[in-house]
Amino acid sequence: MSDADTSAQSAPDGLLTELPVRDGPNSGVSDAQLDPETVFAGANDATSGAVVAAEDRRERFAGDTSELPAEACWALQALVGDPHVSEGAKHWPVLLQYENVLRSRLAELGLLLEIDHERRFAFTKQAQDPSPRSRKLLRTDTLNLAASTLLLHLYQQYLVSAGDPIVDTDDLVEHILTYKPASDTDSAGFEKKVHAAIRRLERAWVITRINNTHRFVINPAVTSLVTPDQLETLEQRYRAIAHGEAVGASDNEDASEPDDTDDTDTTNEASTEDD
Repeated sequence: MSDADTSAQSAPDGLLTELPVRDGPNSGVSDAQLDPETVFAGANDATSGAVVAAEDRRERFAGDTSELPAEACWALQALVGDPHVSEGAKHWPVLLQYENVLRSRLAELGLLLEIDHERRFAFTKQAQDPSPRSRKLLRTDTLNLAASTLLLHLYQQYLVSAGDPIVDTDDLVEHILTYKPASDTDSAGFEKKVHAAIRRLERAWVITRINNTHRFVINPAVTSLVTPDQLETLEQRYRAIAHGEAVGASDNEDASEPDDTDDTDTTNEASTEDD
């Protein structure tokens, strides 16, 4: 995986090829997995967590000089360390309460806070600071053909579904097989790439696995990764590839996927290398 600058240079114009990644210990998906009863009973508590008083400050560790309540500090850490913070997260109420303060703290690091109030999630993105002294703290993961094709499909499924859309692993595999080039006779190898792409999107919290199943909830943050202007370009490119037309270098990155087809992988660590 490359820094945002390097990734952008190799990306074809007008195509979505990048996902935000985080390197913190909480950047994986295992802590965010859902219990089936919670999902299907609609019991995901949107009001988990609680607002806190400004004077409710307690020392979190020796040497803690923060002027913010501990809950606000933890919300700030989640914004920096996780791909997104959604309504069901314990940090959500505090994030909204301290929005202006958190936005200011993030700006000091060259980061922008984006909040989608309609879909109820928030995330940070790198500000475009032209100063040569500026440091980029967030990196991006350049997607290969399989992962970006799945991302497009998940985006479309989210838009047409009511409530929390749920997808099955078999359905994702079947969908992406429609883009399999006619010249590709290695079905097992192609399916292996699909499962690796699913895991990549799971680690980026685009989807969240329902515990002990092969199903996933599509997270609202998928809408921040695909813009309407990109849809037609993406679809045309992938259908051209399926018909055997030439592909760019970024599409051939499928060859770098690991030799691992275990669809139950729930790693709790976002790697800085390509999947």
